[in-house]
Amino acid sequence: MNREEINRMFGVTDQQLDSMAEEYENGTWKGHVGLVKPGRPRVFDEELETVSFRIPKSRVEEIDRSAKARGESRSQFLRRTIDQALPV
Repeated sequence: MNREEINRMFGVTDQQLDSMAEEYENGTWKGHVGLVKPGRPRVFDEELETVSFRIPKSRVEEIDRSAKARGESRSQFLRRTIDQALPV
């Protein structure tokens, strides 16, 4: 997920975030920080399983180029692509 998608999901713009950061840094921010959980956030509500398979190096390079162009990691790109190909 890229920055623009995350901003849309939370209903904010980069300008709003910059303004809040400036208020926080100069001590005038009226908001509050919620509970902070250490560690990586969960991607799904269910357990993930690793799947390993071999494909030509040129395809991996194309996957990496496409993922980078979308602002995604290789894993994010592959999960999204698989989700689009499979029935709900």
